[in-house]
Amino acid sequence: MSISAHTLAGSTLPLSGTHDTLITRVARTVASLDPAALQTQWLSQLPEDQQALFKAPVCGVTVSKFEYATVGGAQEATNASAALMTPTGTAPQCHGSRPIVLYAHGTAIDRAEDFSAVLAPENPAYPVATRLALIFAAQGYIVIAPNYAGYDISRLPYAPYLNEKQQAQDMLDGLNAGRQMLDLLDNGTRDNGKLFVTGYSQGGYVAMATLKALDARQHPATAGAPMSGPYALAAAGDEVFLGHPNFGATVYLSMIANSYAHLPRNPIDLTRIFNPMYADAPTLFPGAVDRAHFDKLVRGGKIPMTAVFQTPPTGYDNIDALHEGLLNTIWFDPTHYLVSTDFREAYVSDILNHPDGAAPLDGSGPDFNGHLPTLPENPGNPMRQLLKANDLRNYVPRSPLLLCGANRDPEVFWNQGAGTMSAMLEFQARQDPSLRFATLDLDTSGAPGTFTSQGLSESQDSTMQRIARDVQSAFVNHQYHNAVDKLILLLGLEGYHTAEEPYCTVAARAFFDLY
Repeated sequence: MSISAHTLAGSTLPLSGTHDTLITRVARTVASLDPAALQTQWLSQLPEDQQALFKAPVCGVTVSKFEYATVGGAQEATNASAALMTPTGTAPQCHGSRPIVLYAHGTAIDRAEDFSAVLAPENPAYPVATRLALIFAAQGYIVIAPNYAGYDISRLPYAPYLNEKQQAQDMLDGLNAGRQMLDLLDNGTRDNGKLFVTGYSQGGYVAMATLKALDARQHPATAGAPMSGPYALAAAGDEVFLGHPNFGATVYLSMIANSYAHLPRNPIDLTRIFNPMYADAPTLFPGAVDRAHFDKLVRGGKIPMTAVFQTPPTGYDNIDALHEGLLNTIWFDPTHYLVSTDFREAYVSDILNHPDGAAPLDGSGPDFNGHLPTLPENPGNPMRQLLKANDLRNYVPRSPLLLCGANRDPEVFWNQGAGTMSAMLEFQARQDPSLRFATLDLDTSGAPGTFTSQGLSESQDSTMQRIARDVQSAFVNHQYHNAVDKLILLLGLEGYHTAEEPYCTVAARAFFDLY
């Protein structure tokens, strides 16, 4: 077959979006473990409740790494890498025709993120990569996990963070190339045509964008399970600028601004957004930045730890209602703040003139029972326009969908994630009863965790109700409580968001098992 190609830095690559995006032409296996090794090396190191929920490995797992052609945020040619995990063994679900799970990873500030690094505990992707192998591949699923353009061996010098079209295309290019690598491996495991799409945090958003792109191409996935993603992206931005930043906001704002500064049309002007003392903040991530290096960047004056703004926004007098105790002080600093006060004031003024239904101006949560959390009609602020353009709340999936998260998540707010998306889908279901979706809230402490569904069969609903109870109980038992000072509070609330991932992923597998 002849392949259209283009040149990148002296090499010839296939075109993104073709069925032949694979650059790697030799099967490269980086790890091969049997069930006993998986049990000893990975599963036994986890908490007992996770061991029970993950289940004992039935299959061995072979992990391969491959390189593929894709595009950057300006549709420029680039490359990326990914992991392919295949089940192995004699059990019926470990060989022959098997379903594929396409996995989108969460926000990574370290460029070294590599989901094939399952034998390298020092790699930032190691914890999630090994859990993917245990939860999916060791139970008979083929896993394709792109590292994204801008990471690992990619030549793209930035990450197209929360760029809907690029990130979906990146995933589809990785999927196409992963299927080709599977053929090259020729290890007795084949694609059976079923495709499941999932991802966590940023990856929850990317998974939803990928499902949307598959629907647009008339190739819907078999089912999807986006987890803890900021689907109502415009409202998530408004929450921050109204004075309710999420944990990690200094990093997330830097990454999304740098991403939107690389758009082919109407890119963001970074000099208007950032305090001049932190002008380099958008270029820091992803980089050679683990937790220790991030602390060094903060101490070196490259980025503030938490202070997003100089003062609470003017014209928004309900700021105290959004915070409690010491949290009221950490977002603001008279000197060492990230975002230009002029830009913040212009952003807030635009919110007041063009409000978002999923980010009420009085600081309360959206009323999902009374009003649809609709997008702002005509935002004038350039950043708000781009966030609206990348907002996913109006997407109506053609595939069965599971939304999972936790209602007190301090990094990806429930109200601007699963809450808004569920409200929109519930409204659509009144017009289209054929919609199939479920929403799982892990947190049953303080507020009742819930599991609701639409369009599932009685048997499917019963199965997911049982799984929901199991993962809710396990999640609550591992929450982080009783912080006694600011540092412990910061680490503890960051831990809350991280703790959701394994339990939501177990629920995703149970949901995929239904189909």
